[in-house]
Amino acid sequence: MSFLPNSIDLYEDEALESALLRLCRVNHFENYHDLSIEVKFWLEEHHPTVAGAFPLSLDAVNIYHAKQSSAQRVQALQLLEQLIGLPRFSLLDICFKHTNAVDLGQYAEVRYKQISIPREFLRSTIIPICPECLKESEYVRFNWHINKVECCEKHGIKLLRNCPSCHIPLNYMISEDPRRCICGQNLLENSHREVGFDSWRDDSVYEAIGSCSLSEKLAVLVFSDKFFPMLAYEDFIVDPSRYIDEYLKGLCKQSLLIATEKLNKLSFSQISNDFLDDISAISCLPAKIKEFVADAVITLATNEARSTIANIGDTLVSAREVAVITGSELDDIYRLYESGILVVGKRLRNEGKLESHNAVFRLRDVASLALSYSKYRFSQSAW
Repeated sequence: MSFLPNSIDLYEDEALESALLRLCRVNHFENYHDLSIEVKFWLEEHHPTVAGAFPLSLDAVNIYHAKQSSAQRVQALQLLEQLIGLPRFSLLDICFKHTNAVDLGQYAEVRYKQISIPREFLRSTIIPICPECLKESEYVRFNWHINKVECCEKHGIKLLRNCPSCHIPLNYMISEDPRRCICGQNLLENSHREVGFDSWRDDSVYEAIGSCSLSEKLAVLVFSDKFFPMLAYEDFIVDPSRYIDEYLKGLCKQSLLIATEKLNKLSFSQISNDFLDDISAISCLPAKIKEFVADAVITLATNEARSTIANIGDTLVSAREVAVITGSELDDIYRLYESGILVVGKRLRNEGKLESHNAVFRLRDVASLALSYSKYRFSQSAW
């Protein structure tokens, strides 16, 4: 391809948009729009079916921005790899890609390589930079796109969010140069560096739940933001078991005060505000957090013995909730049900079909099952 004689080497943690801007520079394009026009003309001539999926705007080029046309966007980027002589899938590897996970039913996830990131955590208008990182290598790190990342771990300083000259928020996709603001200010010349550190990224604070990957740390942030919005994250993560236990007890106590039906007619989700369903809907949540949740539920279920007066232990849970309590996959629960180990507490409708969302198992029975069959620490039984 004559108009792209020069290729580039990609960095391990580079953002796609950063790589395309560097590609523009080494091939002497004034801006990304000029490059995209040339690529689009070539695609229209040789691969017209995917030409429309290659954006002219830099802030729309990443795969996660595409909807119905995401397959064509992938093909367009693959063709671009070939045109500039990059290894196969190298550009795709540094994209933010769609996943089929939706945390809590509303936070769609994206993936960067093997890292799962709630889409809600991706920045859209402000992309801060670390001037010291850019001095070392002039490319944008993917994690600067994550709004929970406020500081540079390597240099121990806060990311630069606003231009020191004109004070407008920074976004390299608008200026098309991470080293400069749109006003022309050289961001690398700023001598003042504000010291800072993202405590949620510090491995030492996760002593209570063990070592966590970046995906798991972000999942814990989703969990904390959802259930403990008024609690400092540093306080929660030091002793999550206590806060989860207190939260669940308080939630159930409040619901029981206004309950109008007998507890053996209610589902556990009704008195816990769908707590277990929400837990099951958070992808990458560390096993230890799920264990603390299960422990709190089992404690609630076994605090009161079975009697003629219904209590929390007599509420109903679904197969999906049983999977959370026992630390199992849904298929395991179906197997236990079919083998007669897990017995339903009410008649099944729909010709006896067990559906994952229907609350049909007694919480007390599930707690007893968890104590003997669970994969968590309170059981030594093999599955």
